[in-house]
Amino acid sequence: MDHQAKYQPATNQSDQQLVARIKRSSKYWSQTAPNAWFDVRVVADDYYQLRGNNNNYRFSDVIMGIRIAGVIMDFKTGKSSK
Repeated sequence: MDHQAKYQPATNQSDQQLVARIKRSSKYWSQTAPNAWFDVRVVADDYYQLRGNNNNYRFSDVIMGIRIAGVIMDFKTGKSSK
């Protein structure tokens, strides 16, 4: 499969979802199963810029990723997982 076919852009906004997982170094580490991804949204807040997992988080507390067509790409490492 060539690069173009493998990485086609999403056809609409609902094909993509920002996700996050809590860093082990964060005081919020115990709020999810270890390394569990959860959906997030970005909000205009000076301190807690993310909403998800029925909670509020700072970017410094999480590792960000995106879910596209059921596959999650980790923004930090570039690796994909299901």
